Amino acid sequence: MSAPLLEVRDLKTHFVTDLGTVRAVDGASFTLEQGQTLGIVGESGCGKSIMSRSILGIVMAACSCSTADRAADVFCGRAAMTLA
Repeated sequence: MSAPLLEVRDLKTHFVTDLGTVRAVDGASFTLEQGQTLGIVGESGCGKSIMSRSILGIVMAACSCSTADRAADVFCGRAAMTLA
């Protein structure tokens, strides 16, 4: 069996504001195998775009992105957060 195309475990993206911390993404986990399609659905403002931007490493500098194991966030065998 080949390695997953994308694997994310316990992704968290938090923004610190004057009013407190906003937990835009708080514990997202999924695996995408080669040949599979993944659809991300949800209400407006629920964190779909922030999750995608966090995986690609293109979120604003004023945020904190973390995962249970950074080595688990891979895209085609490379660390996803270091691709940008």
